[in-house]
Amino acid sequence: MRRAIRVLARELRDHHRPTADHSHRLARMCRQIAEEMGLDPAAATEVELVAVLHDVGKLTIEPEILDHPGPLDDLQRHVMQRHVLEGEAILLRVSGLEHLAPLVRATHEWWNGAGYPDGLSGTDIPLESRIVGCADAFDAMTSDRAYRRAMTREQACLRIERDAGRQFDPLVAAAILQLYC
Repeated sequence: MRRAIRVLARELRDHHRPTADHSHRLARMCRQIAEEMGLDPAAATEVELVAVLHDVGKLTIEPEILDHPGPLDDLQRHVMQRHVLEGEAILLRVSGLEHLAPLVRATHEWWNGAGYPDGLSGTDIPLESRIVGCADAFDAMTSDRAYRRAMTREQACLRIERDAGRQFDPLVAAAILQLYC
């Protein structure tokens, strides 16, 4: 399993280094969040693995889309949103990682059901996916992207606080606010 994760992480780094760097930052954050929430070590490791692999589906997306400097058009947005489905498909083909596939698929679901790809809501979204989804948003907000400059940590904290109970699980949001704000 560890070898397969290393191979996928290396392929992602070769394909698009900023995505790989983001995934590794996210893994560290998610481990801290899981521990803050009182998850046992095995569960915290599972969250960490989902974080490392949450964007593996971006291996199927051209770097020109990943680095697009402005708003995505409808087709580009559709391609980008498919990365969770592509990630699920990749993980289903790797022995020992199959159990992570549905967790990766659900990382862009929203607490209120407005996310994708399945419109899951509340506790129907696996806890691991809720942790990764909230941390992913926080890291994205506080990092420079091709299409915008990073927000300040204070701005990102306000956004997490505002969207707790809407986009984010309130308990996960509270852990992020406790750790980083």
